[in-house]
Amino acid sequence: MSDKIAPIYAPSLYWFAYEYHRGLVTSNDDTPAQTLDHINPQWVRKKYSSILNKFEVDLELDIRSDEPSQNFDLLVGADDERATVDFSTKQDLEGFIYPQCLHDSYALNLNIYQPETPGQDEYKLADLAQFNPGNCFKPSPDSASNLGQTLLLSAYLNTNKPDNIRDLEPLARQGWIKFFHLENGEKLPPLYRADNLLGGYLYEYGSPRADLEENPYGHLLTWFLFEEQPTLILQKCYWELPELLLYYHKICKSFQDSRIYYDRADRIVAENETQLNQLHQNYLNREKTATLSAAELATLKISLKTLLATSLNYSQQLRNMEYARNTIAINRQNYQTSLERMEQLAETPMEGWRLFYEKEAITFQEQIRADLNYFNPGSNLLNQAIATIRGLVEVDQAERDRHIQEKQQKLQDHIQAVGVGIAGGAIVASSSGLLFEPQRMTFPWEAEFGRYPHPFLSAFAQRVRRTYRHQ
Repeated sequence: MSDKIAPIYAPSLYWFAYEYHRGLVTSNDDTPAQTLDHINPQWVRKKYSSILNKFEVDLELDIRSDEPSQNFDLLVGADDERATVDFSTKQDLEGFIYPQCLHDSYALNLNIYQPETPGQDEYKLADLAQFNPGNCFKPSPDSASNLGQTLLLSAYLNTNKPDNIRDLEPLARQGWIKFFHLENGEKLPPLYRADNLLGGYLYEYGSPRADLEENPYGHLLTWFLFEEQPTLILQKCYWELPELLLYYHKICKSFQDSRIYYDRADRIVAENETQLNQLHQNYLNREKTATLSAAELATLKISLKTLLATSLNYSQQLRNMEYARNTIAINRQNYQTSLERMEQLAETPMEGWRLFYEKEAITFQEQIRADLNYFNPGSNLLNQAIATIRGLVEVDQAERDRHIQEKQQKLQDHIQAVGVGIAGGAIVASSSGLLFEPQRMTFPWEAEFGRYPHPFLSAFAQRVRRTYRHQ
């Protein structure tokens, strides 16, 4: 669409970025979990400086490091109830920054706008690139604690409000193409939803299911206005908007993380299904009933240790999915409460933002619940496999121990028998000298048989008794 077809006026960009500053943060890779427990002023300054430096704006930000309450402003020395800092750029743009801590997260807010009068001083669509010098607003997943960001671009149109909201979608898309310095819109996320908001048209780009790998431009909102009234209404409730979007990103991030845990659990199931089938075929479904060999027993022991580690990993993935589901449930309620507070301040409903907690947030919870039901049989299968292999190992190990004991007993008996033979031979040899010694003796056919035994027999008997007495 040509810039001349529908010129824009008084463009204004709102940047909302979120990051955990407290709690246990787990990475989606093999990086160990990180515990965050304090405010990091350097990190806050760095985030703002990465943007302001592109506009050649140098601000000394006094960021507090203590935590006076659960929700508090991060800038020190505010002149009013909100700690904001105003600035202007060499491109005649004006703006302010407003960093907060909300619950366990940083909530960084920046607004930059072109001061104009609606209906006058037409703004060229191509000039939106000056709102994003060096693509400084393109999000980057710089840490596991990153929750995401939202860019809201508002602009007035000097035209009647069209009946079909989709008529202005090409203009909204073209605006982001110019903003991100793109030659075409192929890289931009597709339109996710278009709705009315406070009398203007709101266009949302980027699915809440998509992470930065799928959508490298993050959550994009374009708000076209046809009169000044919507802006005046937003001013009444604007300061609630950073908290509302925090809950939005917590819900989205939790669901995106749950997909990673799902993939890991599914991969564990797929990898172990083959292994369990082999174990069943090799050890449970075989016809021979002979005792397992030492090699087979060693293999089973290794498999048992592997399955124990796998079972622990599998349980961790299911636990993470359950945690994600609970996090979504909590923040869905928080989102609803925050939106209702905004609607009370604005004195009008905001249907364009109500659909998220009425539709997506509930769908996310149900999806994870269904996933957990799908994976629960896998836990039972792993436990049964571990119990079965442990039983096989214990039974066959006991059988092998019994055989070993029997062999050892037989060997011991054989050794003893050989020992007796050797001892007897030694006794005979040592007494053999008495065989032919002339001495009176009685024979069996004589009446006094046994009264005078042969000296060899007497010596042999004495040595046998002496030998076994010392054993």
